[in-house]
This record gives sequence, structure tokens and C-alpha cells, in this order.
Amino acid sequence: MMLSTLTALTLAATVTNTETVHDLEPFGGHVVACTEGGLELFTSAGGSVRVLTVEDGLPSHYCRALESTGDRLFVATDEGLVSLDTRFHVTPVLDVRWQALPPAEDASTPDYVSRLESLAAVLTPGPAYTAFSPRFAGTAEGRLFELGTQRAWSLPGPVRFISDTQDGVDVGTTEGAFSISASGRLTAMRNVPTGPLSFAVTEQGVRIVGSHGEVHAWETESVPLQAVSVPKGATVLREGWAGTRTSGVFVQGKKGWSRVTPTGQLCGNHITALARHQGRLVVGTFDRGACIQREDGKWQTVRAPSLPSDQVLGITSDGVNLYVATTYGLGFHDGKAWTQVAYGARNPVALGKLSVLNVSQVDGGVALVDGRGVSLITPGTAPLSLVKRMPLPKEWSKHPSVGEGAGRFLWMGSEDRGLLRWDGEKWQRFHDGRDLTDNWITALSTDAQGRAVAGTCQDGFSYFDGAKWTRVRTAPGLPSPAVVSAALVPGGAVVGTLLGASYFDAGTGEVHALPKLADPRVYAVLPEGDAALFGTEGGLSSAAWKPLTAPALTQR
Repeated sequence: MMLSTLTALTLAATVTNTETVHDLEPFGGHVVACTEGGLELFTSAGGSVRVLTVEDGLPSHYCRALESTGDRLFVATDEGLVSLDTRFHVTPVLDVRWQALPPAEDASTPDYVSRLESLAAVLTPGPAYTAFSPRFAGTAEGRLFELGTQRAWSLPGPVRFISDTQDGVDVGTTEGAFSISASGRLTAMRNVPTGPLSFAVTEQGVRIVGSHGEVHAWETESVPLQAVSVPKGATVLREGWAGTRTSGVFVQGKKGWSRVTPTGQLCGNHITALARHQGRLVVGTFDRGACIQREDGKWQTVRAPSLPSDQVLGITSDGVNLYVATTYGLGFHDGKAWTQVAYGARNPVALGKLSVLNVSQVDGGVALVDGRGVSLITPGTAPLSLVKRMPLPKEWSKHPSVGEGAGRFLWMGSEDRGLLRWDGEKWQRFHDGRDLTDNWITALSTDAQGRAVAGTCQDGFSYFDGAKWTRVRTAPGLPSPAVVSAALVPGGAVVGTLLGASYFDAGTGEVHALPKLADPRVYAVLPEGDAALFGTEGGLSSAAWKPLTAPALTQR
């Protein structure tokens, strides 16, 4: 099926979720929100303008911090530090993975770049730096380092705030507020708000912000400020603006705080599953449930308790029912309501373990795959009806990892014993050495013709044409041997790795690297004609999987 007009319009480039905000900065006549889905631009009144993504030159959608020198906006991302001019054109600055930036104060752009270079020269490579002051650096591991000395302290939680004082330093983490004297003595502030905490520097002083929206003043031993409230889960406060952990950006008006980040967004950026249900795209995420794209392009989100868990492992539709496999069981929708089915609870289909690894349509029904076997159920019915339960061979593996079926074939992958295939009559095993590059299977795709592609943890992938295996451990077009997703396409397969996606041409044995996607970590692939949807750890991308140099392939 070719991409629908709706999908082509709404997924022409990259789709992200901008509801996790790490910083806010006025710049270029806008207010810029630093989010985990890119840079979101707002008017000074709070109107949403656009989102800058990797397609605009950002090295990553995961923005961690912003600093402005007036004519340049500096942006720290998970894949490097860049700057933007007032037209929002991106220029690389430093290849560092900082999650914070030192205060710009009144520095000019050249002076600030020099300051960044000097800081990079003295920092020890390796730690994820999350806060800076002129004399100290803090990390995500809760370490505070005094620059230029050997002194260091361990604190509970990632360091979020550092302020040098005349006789020491004040340090804020997600779990508390602390003062360190010049002699190195650590003192914890009492009665801080409920964490995780964030910290804001205002004209009135430093403010400690709790996860429920309460605000305490650092200078007054954390006595709650009267008549002060901010949005729940606030991460940053900036002159009548607030960014939050899961609800986006808010602006303060006469009647209180109002959200300005658009609603109806993609449910989350770390995508683990993609499918279509009655023509509509369905997206599953690592920790934020699933969402279904509506006709207007917006997303309808489904989370626990409609689902057993917000960690989605697989999604399948039989045209009537929608099935969502999660770590705590199966969620299915019959067109009217969501129902949970799980091992050890409501379990009319004989599930053998809590996690449902996958759901697939096969001959004779819908296969619900768990770590002990397969429950074959009648498609299109509600409540669910068990056809039969198929246990796995007892001597095979205690660590099944993935499963998928099509036609008369059902495949299972493991962390230590390779692959199993049920052909309608018997189980057959495939191992490393002869068949596979490795026995630790992390990705699997199969079809009714008997083909399969199996990705491994660190040894590339193996392709089965129905008769013989082709093993690809490394190749010029394979960005990484760590394969985390796979999908069969006509004449070959698309594989997603931790460093990008590739197309494998089974006819020539060549591997072609695909263009840059929303994020290099590709956890789901849904082919549609010559294009595919790619679910990454940084959002959703639509791109062609067939290289322009590849020979013409027979289409389905």
C-alpha cells in the first residue's frame, strides 16, 4: 500500500513530541523552548510558530540547554553543541555531549565561544555534565567537580544547579539542595519540596521548584512562598514562562497559567512499534503508551489503565480489533472499549508470562507471543476466544526475546539459542555458525512466503530467502552491527541499528545506508510501498527505503 495523502502531508519530514522541556530563552523576537523533540518557537504572546528539528540542521532533537549572546543562540544537544543566528540557521560549535551550558552573562559571541572551548579543554571526557558555574561542574551521576583541582563530592541525584558563593558553593540536585563550605563540608537544606526538583534564578533570588508546583526560596531555608504556584512538573521558569517535564510550555496570564504547547501531539519520541489499523497509523512507545493518528493529523493517546503498561512491545490489527503487546500484558480494542488481558489476572487466552512480546496475524488466527509459547486466538471477536495454546520446546531457551508470524510460519528469537520456526507441523531450529551471525536475536521480521530477517545484539543480521541464509556481520552501508529493528521489503530487508538504518538488497548482497532520520537509534520500521515509516528514539520519520541506485524491484 502506498503512503496515503494524509500521511504524506503530515509525515513529510519528521514528527516529534515537544512536551518535555529543559530550558527557555528569548531570542530573535521569539521565545525558544529547548525540548526533547527539538526547538519549539513561540511568539512573545505564546503563539506556537514552528519546531526546528534535525532537518533544520540540529544534530539531535534532544535539546538540553540554551544560552544567548544576543546575536547567537547556543544549543546543547545530545549529539553536539551548535549555535543559531536570528534567522535560526544552524552552525556547529563543539562536538561535546553536554547537558548544560555555562552562563553567557554579558559575553560577546567570540568571548563566549572562547569560554566554551576553554571549558571543554579542562573537563574530563566521559561524564554527562548537567550544570556549570565558573568554578564547578556537576554531572548526571550526582558528582560535583571543582575545576582545576582534585576535589569532588557525591550527591543524591543528577546535579541541576550550581552557584559559587564567597565561602563555598550552593548545589541543587533533583533530590535536594546543599551547601558546601570552603573546607569541603557538605550541608543539606531541610524541608525542600517533593522531588524531582528544578531550580530557577529570578530577580528575587534562587527558587527551588517541586514536582507538584510548589516553590521555595533558597535564602529562607525553604519556607514555601505564599501565593506562588507554577505548573505541575515545572523544569524551568523564565519571566512569566514555564517549561514542564511532560506537558510542554505554559505562559502566565491574569487568570493563571495556560498551556501554549499544541495538544494532540505524538505520544512520545522513543518509538518501539508501528502499525496501521483501519488505515490509521498507530504508534507504540517505550514508556508513554500508544497513540492513533486521527484524520486531522492529530494524535489520540492511549495509556494505562486502558493499556496494561505504557511500555509497548508490538502492535497488530486484524482489521476489526487492535492489539497492543506490552510488558504487563495485552491491551486490545474491539472498536468500542479497551480491555486488559494478562498472565496471572484476567487471562482467558492462556498467556504463559506477563510480557506479551508480539502479536501477529497467521493462518488460523491471531498469535499472541509470550516467553513460554503462543496463544492462537480467533480474529475479529470480542471477548477474545482461544483457539489453541502452543508451548515452546522445553529444552530450547529460557530467554525468548522476540517473536513474529505470517502465513503458516511462526518464528521465535532468543537471547542465547538463536531462532525457532514453526511451519504448521514441527519446530525447526536455526543457530549461529551455520545459519545466523549470532544467537542473541534482537529484531525479527517474517512473511507468509517463508522469508525472515533476524537482527542481533552486536553481530549484524541474517537474511533467509525461504531456502538459504545470508549472513551480514559488517558492511560499508551498515552503520552499526547492533541491530534493533528489521522489516522485510520486496527483494530484501530494511534494518534499523543504533547508528542509523540500511537497506539490504538480497539480489546483490549489498547494503545501502539510508539518509539521516529523526534519530540514529531506529527501533521500528513500517514499509509502505517504496517508502517506510521509521520509529526512532527521537521521533518519527518518513523516508524512501529503496536507494536510487538500486535496480527496479517487483512491487507487491
